[in-house]
Amino acid sequence: MGSLAAGYWRVTRAQTSAARRLAGITGLLCVWVALDWPVGALGTGYLASVHAVQFLLLGMVAPPLLLLGVPASALEALARKRALHGLVSVLTNPLPTMVAFTTVMVATHTPAVVDGLMVSQLGAFVLDFAWLASGLAFWWPVVCSVPERPRFGPPLHMLYLFLGTIAHQFIGMWLMLAEFPVYRVYELAPPFSGLSPRTDQQIAAGVFILFGGLLVIAAITVVFFRWQGSGAEIEEYPRRRL
Repeated sequence: MGSLAAGYWRVTRAQTSAARRLAGITGLLCVWVALDWPVGALGTGYLASVHAVQFLLLGMVAPPLLLLGVPASALEALARKRALHGLVSVLTNPLPTMVAFTTVMVATHTPAVVDGLMVSQLGAFVLDFAWLASGLAFWWPVVCSVPERPRFGPPLHMLYLFLGTIAHQFIGMWLMLAEFPVYRVYELAPPFSGLSPRTDQQIAAGVFILFGGLLVIAAITVVFFRWQGSGAEIEEYPRRRL
């Protein structure tokens, strides 16, 4: 957490926009809350519902806020560095990035992966890092203007956000409809909250379906109204090649 905060400060230290600074700090706080006590401890070995909250914070809330906090000057400097610009272009290409984010989302919620990694601190760190890294790559094409992608306009942004996050709805429905607890690590966890493992799992399903869905709807709504608020963009967009 300290390394992330230090690196982020180095990138944004010349930032003058209070709104961008607030977004970045809020993103850092989301990462801190997700990893530190009590959320980190409860999500790692006690409650599947808190584990679901960790995923939403690290994969769908913190990344866009952190990227919003990056100043335009830093993005302009990135655009001038050919090698780094080319690497970022590859890592944040919308279609592969969408597939990668979905794959990480599904794979890290399979019983074999959760039960295999959650039993150690290193394994839990691998999951947390995978969510944050794939989330940053996924949100980059929507939030950041570098590299420029003229064909990837607001309508495609909205479709991208919908298709790239729909998997968490299916994960939620799977958890909701499961007759028995699907994760051994949470089924056998020491009793903590008075919730049965199956009830806890159903709450996790509700977190995915309800709060995850609201996050996606909110993001799509922001993209839509920003697009609507730019009359020039609306007039120009239909003439672009898709």
